[in-house]
Amino acid sequence: MNAINSLIQKLPEEAKDLQVNAERVLKGESLDSEQTWGVALASAYFIRHSALIAAILADAKAAGVSNAIMADAKAAAALMGMNTVYFRFRHLMDSDNYNHRPINLRMTRMQQVATSRLNFELFSIGPATLAGCEMCLKAHEAAVKKDGMNEDNIHDAVRIASVLNGIAVAFDADYL
Repeated sequence: MNAINSLIQKLPEEAKDLQVNAERVLKGESLDSEQTWGVALASAYFIRHSALIAAILADAKAAGVSNAIMADAKAAAALMGMNTVYFRFRHLMDSDNYNHRPINLRMTRMQQVATSRLNFELFSIGPATLAGCEMCLKAHEAAVKKDGMNEDNIHDAVRIASVLNGIAVAFDADYL
């Protein structure tokens, strides 16, 4: 975790909690190393903070995370960039006029994963949380639970996404 530690060392005292929390959640708690870094990568890509992406990517590579995990994380972030907007719209409008229309958006990559459907669904939870898309969160939670994960795993994925988002906010608040 050299790259992320170097990055978060630049945070001011006011953001010290984020530094402590990042060290905690990125060590992996209920998720294995590849799942932890996959969630972190998908979340960082979704947040779109270049320094954060570079640090997470460097540390994931240093941890031996496979190219397939990195590919699924990037794909999950990209698809969630589309899906969280679309499905949040449907949920917010709560109208049969929209909810009964065909979705008609390609999402083939969700079925053609590089690692496992479980990983892809898990990696989608961070972006769904960050976007506040209830429909996406519930769908991805159900999918990972069906494949054997539990609330601890989901909770840890959400904690990773939230801490990384806090770091990006701190840097965007011109702390540097």
